[in-house]
Amino acid sequence: MNKKILKVGNLIANPGEKIQGNITLKVSDNNIVDIPVTLINGIKEGKTVAITAAVHGGEYTGVFGLIKLSREISPQDLSGQLILVHITNVPAFEAKMQYVGPIDGKNLNRCFPGDKNGTHTEQLAYFISEEVYGQSDFFLDLHSGDIHEDLMPFTLYHRDASEEVRMESRKIGELMNLGPVIGSGSDCGSINGMAMKYNIPGVLAELGCRGECNVDQAILYKDRILNVLYYYGLLDGEAEVLNPEEVDYVHCMYCLDADIDGLWYPSYGAGYEVSEGELVGYITDYFGNILREYHSPVNGRILYNTTSLAIRNGDPLISFISNINTCTCCSNHGLLEWHNRDNI
Repeated sequence: MNKKILKVGNLIANPGEKIQGNITLKVSDNNIVDIPVTLINGIKEGKTVAITAAVHGGEYTGVFGLIKLSREISPQDLSGQLILVHITNVPAFEAKMQYVGPIDGKNLNRCFPGDKNGTHTEQLAYFISEEVYGQSDFFLDLHSGDIHEDLMPFTLYHRDASEEVRMESRKIGELMNLGPVIGSGSDCGSINGMAMKYNIPGVLAELGCRGECNVDQAILYKDRILNVLYYYGLLDGEAEVLNPEEVDYVHCMYCLDADIDGLWYPSYGAGYEVSEGELVGYITDYFGNILREYHSPVNGRILYNTTSLAIRNGDPLISFISNINTCTCCSNHGLLEWHNRDNI
């Protein structure tokens, strides 16, 4: 029998209980944030798993997926504990903002592991780091294409974590089975990078795009999470495990950023295959005069791109992935310092 009490903030779930409610967090400048959370404490012992959604305000698929998951799982059927953070960045979600939050203008997924004495977003990141991920055996961070993004589904894991964490994270990505499984070396303050701090496995998943809340995709998210829980014994069920040759492993990810303000016209959508040097988009001024053209640095696929017409200098435009057997970008273009860079 499980004897472990599950506590996150002001919410407490005893063994055999499912508790839903708001965690009230007082952050900088006396701002109060209510974070909707479900705690499910199984009757049997097992792993503790943290799952977050809506780290970015305009990403909705994971929110709906977690609602469905939380209603389906009973503590009587669970071996272990689940911490489900339905909306991690509530101010950004309510303001319908892309990337950043309305209080301090910071990107939560660039602020981890956070700062308890920092700005609003930094304190929120600190709370999630310590209270949610700090007591978990592994994590899933559910994203989707923001209001202005088109993307193909994928999972991202941290390839520079310890060997044990790296391989377990990759296994979780395989079990999610959403598309390419990408090893990232980015250390940009994302949740995924916390695998380094806490030495726990986990993935950042992407499913859905353009700020849509698609029911079928939300159900797919739920089912893919269940597959992970089956594999690790939190729930009874047969996990679908792919053979290595069935997994789309990706070792190179390269992003192009805008270097000028203007209007952005992408040539292709997510998932399209492009050739090295091919025109993939251009920026014009407000009168339609072309200011910049952008070309693919690799033979590969478009992982995601920006769909908004308005673009500012420094905004991410488009991201490419290449498979290990065909990628030549690092050696041919001197992109070692960009290898596996991400803007997610």
